[in-house]
Amino acid sequence: MILYGVDAALHTSEIQEIARNGWFKDISTTEIESLVAKARVCTYEEGECLYTVGGKSEGFYCILDGRVTLSIVQPNGEEFGLTIWDAGAWFGEAAMHNDGVMPIQAKVSSRAKVLVLPVSAIDQCLPNPSSFYYNVTMDMIGRAKQLYKLVELLLFKPLHARVAMRVIHLIEMFGKEKDGSFILPLKFNQSDFAEMSGGSRQRVNQIFRNWAEQGIVRKENKRYVVHDINALKKELDATED
Repeated sequence: MILYGVDAALHTSEIQEIARNGWFKDISTTEIESLVAKARVCTYEEGECLYTVGGKSEGFYCILDGRVTLSIVQPNGEEFGLTIWDAGAWFGEAAMHNDGVMPIQAKVSSRAKVLVLPVSAIDQCLPNPSSFYYNVTMDMIGRAKQLYKLVELLLFKPLHARVAMRVIHLIEMFGKEKDGSFILPLKFNQSDFAEMSGGSRQRVNQIFRNWAEQGIVRKENKRYVVHDINALKKELDATED
């Protein structure tokens, strides 16, 4: 991990990006700048953890560049990916709890530049910190709804429906449309989708082979391309393998 001073590493455009995030609704640019002055910027290499399960958080995190995967981790090291965040995302809200212990792991999946904001800065810099805490709470409710949907899929849907849901979610977050198809610009492998869907790599590999034969999803130039998004969405309705 490489540390930088904020003044040297944070550009005006990045501060503007922070201000657009829902956590900072109704908070002035001047107040945001005062918060940023309390923060530090870190660069993490791929595979490094911002925090681990049971570890302590350093505060709130904002991805300025790169990608971070949030996962549940078992004692044997097995991981289940909950979500993937890229530039502009804020997370680490569990740091607001008194014990500061993190229930999940945040691991860098693509070299990342991250702003780390101490929780104490909120009360120090904001004349009305309740606005910030309200915004974070509303965002947490939205994320909880997504988590409930994920639990439903894991409990009641077959693996190919779960993989389809993950592909669609990533396309909605990062996808680029071209000639009616959707390209996932980030590099993912089948182990990534197995980790995010609760299945084995072998079974996920078979699912992608079936989709390629049907012309639904293919891997082209090391990127996944969805050629038939409607057919992929129909996979979500499946009740059995």
